[in-house]
Parts: sequence; C-alpha cells; structure tokens
Amino acid sequence: MENYYDDILQEIDDLLQNGKVQEADLLVQRELKMPYIPNEAEDQLRKAANEIRYRKAEHGEHGEESMEKLLHRLKGKPQSQLLAAEKLAGRNLRECLDEIKDWLEKDPQPEASALMIEALAEQEINDEFVMIRNGVEYTFFPEDVVPIAKQEVLPIALHYLQDWFYKDPDLYEMAQTLLIHEMYMFLPLMYEKEEAPSLAYEIALQVCDLMNDDMLHQKIEGVYRSIVHAQV
Repeated sequence: MENYYDDILQEIDDLLQNGKVQEADLLVQRELKMPYIPNEAEDQLRKAANEIRYRKAEHGEHGEESMEKLLHRLKGKPQSQLLAAEKLAGRNLRECLDEIKDWLEKDPQPEASALMIEALAEQEINDEFVMIRNGVEYTFFPEDVVPIAKQEVLPIALHYLQDWFYKDPDLYEMAQTLLIHEMYMFLPLMYEKEEAPSLAYEIALQVCDLMNDDMLHQKIEGVYRSIVHAQV
C-alpha cells in the first residue's frame, strides 16, 4: 500500500502544478495541524508551505484577505467554505461571532464547521452556539469544547492503534488519520477517555475494510474482545 503521506504530498504537488495554490495551502495547513507527523513527511510539508508562500508572493498576494471577504466566502460552495474556515481560524473570531452563528445554523459544509468549532474552542469563546449538521441540531459553548490535540482520549486510542498496527507503519498512519478525522467530525461532542478502546476498535475495522484484510480484521476483533473481557 502506498504511504498516506505520499498520496497527500502528490495531491499537493498536483494542485500546485495546476495553479490551485489556495487548495494546496488548505491541505498543507490541515496536515501540519495533526498531533503527530512523521519527520520526513513534516519536512516535505514545510517545503510545500514555503513553495506556497513563494507562489503567493510572486503573484502579489502579500496582504491578508479582509474579514468581510472571508465571511462572504464562508457562505459559498463547499470548497470555498473550507478555505474560508481555514483562514478565519487564525483570526480573532470575537469580531464576527454573529456571522459565524448564522452560518453554523444553516447546515454548513461538515469539515468547514468542524474547523470552525475547533477554532472557537481554541479561542475559548463563551457564547452559546447552535449548529445544524445533516438536519441535527447541536447547542454548545466553545469554551467547554476541548481541542482535539488536548482531548484525553486521543493518546490512549493512538496507543491501541499503534499496538495493533505496529508491524505496518503505513496502516498505523492511515488509522491515525481516520481517528483524528472522526474526532473532528464528532465536534462539538467529545469522546470520553473510557471510550478509547471502542473508538480505536471502530477505526481499526475501517482500516481493515479499506484494505480488504479479513485476517487482520479477525485478529483485531479477538484482541479487542480480550480487552473488553478484562474490563468487565
């Protein structure tokens, strides 16, 4: 199997080759936010980030987009929402809380809304928000939401995944990425640390299904059952 980061770096390179600098920037920044990145992959991502900065400077993109423009893009198509949410995450969100509240209530692009909730949590915003996702309403206070990298469940679940996939680093990296994505998409809800074994198990099964590996599936299922039995 090709390494996950090989695919990501190739996608970034393809975007840059096609002049899609903003899309490439979004991918690079997303990956650099991950709690763990292999050293070699991190070096390549930072090189890509430098290339993107050079491209932007070359085309005269010296200044930041205005808050007004980003908020307008936040209401656009899915890719536009993602790009706007990524950039707004680095701004002072207290300047545009009403606009963000309005956007979250209109069933926005899921990944974009997850990025925004994470950013609101990191800035410890204490206002009440209502979010609609796939028709389901969630009410939350960002200051009560723990950013992904600080959630207690993350290192525990990663430990299980590392134990189960220690023979194949590529599979572990895939599992790690799926885990973090799952936790992002679960926001504003959060997994408790006691749920780490079951969360890791569900992610591990996803990896097995993606790889069509029934033997590994059975092995992990057996190990997980022993963990559950030991906890009873």
